[in-house]
Amino acid sequence: MNFKIDIFDNTNQTTASLYKEFVQKINQDEEIFRTITRKKIHPNWKVFKRYQLEWITLGGIFYLNITMYETIDLATKKHKRFVYYHHSKIKEISKTKYDIDCIKLAIKFYLESIPVPNHLKKLLPSKQLTKFYTKKFGIFDQIQQENLKKLEQLERDFKQTDEQIYIEMDDLYINHQAEKKKKMRVREVVFHTQNNKKLENVLNLFFTKNLDEKLNEFNDIEFIFKTLKEVMKRTKNSKKMVVSGDGARWIKRLTERLNLEFSLDLFHIKKALNLAFGFNKYAPKENKKLFKNWYNLTLNLSWKEAFEYAILTKNISLFKQIYKEFLVESETKIVSKTILLNAKNFYKLIINNSKYVFNNDQNYSSFTEHFVYNSFKKHIKKSQSLYSFDTIKMKVIYQNLLKEQITIFL
Repeated sequence: MNFKIDIFDNTNQTTASLYKEFVQKINQDEEIFRTITRKKIHPNWKVFKRYQLEWITLGGIFYLNITMYETIDLATKKHKRFVYYHHSKIKEISKTKYDIDCIKLAIKFYLESIPVPNHLKKLLPSKQLTKFYTKKFGIFDQIQQENLKKLEQLERDFKQTDEQIYIEMDDLYINHQAEKKKKMRVREVVFHTQNNKKLENVLNLFFTKNLDEKLNEFNDIEFIFKTLKEVMKRTKNSKKMVVSGDGARWIKRLTERLNLEFSLDLFHIKKALNLAFGFNKYAPKENKKLFKNWYNLTLNLSWKEAFEYAILTKNISLFKQIYKEFLVESETKIVSKTILLNAKNFYKLIINNSKYVFNNDQNYSSFTEHFVYNSFKKHIKKSQSLYSFDTIKMKVIYQNLLKEQITIFL
């Protein structure tokens, strides 16, 4: 290589040279029209004023020559002044000094919640101006149209696939900006398939309700039930759908009413198990001291591994036996009330959902929390600031579309 890179030079050399040639050509055309062509075809046009328009591009900042002409209106005998746009680009930047590519890139950064790199800040519109352009160019409408277009294809893909269709259910809470800050509950229902553990055919449904909003026919559990029933008709294939979630009452009730199988999500099982018996870096401090060298004697495994083995082998008798052994042995050790309470809560979680843990043929999955974060929370993560609900919808739908996921807010 016989060239050098100056890391402190923020100019995109190739892009800048192409823009420079383009500007030179436009300015040359302006000069030819003003000095030669105009005199031949519009001899009554007189030059009134010449000036330059600033054009901010990804290749740098350039200036385009423009001329205002003056003539006499034959009907009114009055002087008339006007600008002759000898190139479409001149007319375009007369409305905004930013090139369309700069505006588009700024909008993409905004939608994807990506900070503008320092070397691009002088070439891109401000955040406030970017929001203005987002409305001016109808970006949210574009996003919604693309989302609906892909929804039609997704429904066909669901019906044609031979893969098992899974339904993940969970809820989350967000704050959004209205006249004042509001808290909203979002019930998430995600339809998807898997191919070699890779997520495919993802449809995100988000049922929203502000906490200060009264229940009505468009935000209650009956509305969710009717909506899911309709979606199932339009997506159902030959295999029975399976619901996965954290075992919340509303999830289990919906599952039963929809006549579907339920599987307790592995993420929530592992989270509760680690809180009760784990001793890794994510576990409570007092767990690490107690459980690091305290093993279940029956299986010769740590308590966490012993419970996990009973769950994964779907052996409820073994699960109950291990819990009894834990209670008996805990009487001979110094075990805090917090640890005993965490163990009790874990046991209740599994037993209360025992038919979904031990009596189903489904393999455990851990996608419920994946969707909560990666299909929603991640897209609106913004420290010390709030988005409006419309902005939240726009960002979430757009970023999910980039991952070939369809999103519907209800």
